[in-house]
Amino acid sequence: MKHDWKASAERIAATLLGQTPDRVPVSFIASEDIAARISGLTIREMLTSSKKLAEVSIGVCEVLGGDNVSVVVTPYCGPYEGLAFAKANGREDLFVWKDYTTPFIREGELCPTEADIERLEIPDHSKLEPWPTILEAMAIVQETTGMGGGFSPSLTWSSIQMLRGSRAYMDVIENPELLLALCEKIYASQWDYYQAYCKVVGKPSFAFNCQYAFNRTMLRFEDAWKFEGQFIHRFCRETGLPLAIHNCGFDPYWVELIERHQSGGVQVIAVNGSHPLDLDEWVRFREKFPDIVIMGASLFVNGELENGTPVEVEARVRENILKLAPYGRFIVTPVCCMPWRVSLSNIFAVRDAVERHGRGPFSRS
Repeated sequence: MKHDWKASAERIAATLLGQTPDRVPVSFIASEDIAARISGLTIREMLTSSKKLAEVSIGVCEVLGGDNVSVVVTPYCGPYEGLAFAKANGREDLFVWKDYTTPFIREGELCPTEADIERLEIPDHSKLEPWPTILEAMAIVQETTGMGGGFSPSLTWSSIQMLRGSRAYMDVIENPELLLALCEKIYASQWDYYQAYCKVVGKPSFAFNCQYAFNRTMLRFEDAWKFEGQFIHRFCRETGLPLAIHNCGFDPYWVELIERHQSGGVQVIAVNGSHPLDLDEWVRFREKFPDIVIMGASLFVNGELENGTPVEVEARVRENILKLAPYGRFIVTPVCCMPWRVSLSNIFAVRDAVERHGRGPFSRS
């Protein structure tokens, strides 16, 4: 293989343990858009077999040059969970395939009424495609590279909104019990996904979950906990898995959410987000939570990566490294997925900047 995955695994492991890696790790969230650009394949062509999906996924991650690898049909945000629900309930017509970007289910059309929620059938992830293909590809990627171990459920507000639509926001106030019933169905589906994952890929070492509801621009904290947070908390308690939190929102409840999880006995091992954009706030976060890995921290896809030049991207990466690498447990990560409008030269500038500036020693300013 072109990429030294063993070195990447050692780099990531050292970072997670608070040790000093040979250089600061860099990771990319490789989803359908960037995979289609690099491979030249449509999404359905990637999904023709588990071997094809695994080969494309490894190849794309090697081109990006990061220290992480994953299947490129990202399951954690839910499009293929939406397809599974649609198939299980005889409504595959609601799913919209795209050739070179992420597909989606027509939002809110599967569960528009209370009766729809009551009769919603739970999908069998071991049988409904593309899940068997995705799971087998995950196993191939893990066996081939020695990388993996993270399980990404969809216990997130986006799954609620995918099935219920914008009505979900009114349900928070007007019909919370109905919304909780839908949340329980989503939880049952994700538990089925977890069991299928364990059979094919093996037991994971941590959960990586999107906590989209935990933004001040979306919901009050207690509502976010009621309809999203408590479910991933329960999942981690029942599986014994530590939690890495993804939140690409503009005003996250980072401190409140971590403290709530910790108070209930769930270990938070990493946060993955761009906001706040003020690096000094991330330094204060690091001082408050010294054992939590920071993945991202102000490296915003819709900032320099979309609108800047490679020189500006390098300057931002260098600033992040100088501010946060001295404290350890830091991984350079553009947040979030990289759409077509982000130039490849800017994406590669992230990798190159880490190679230039990511080797210590570092000193705290």
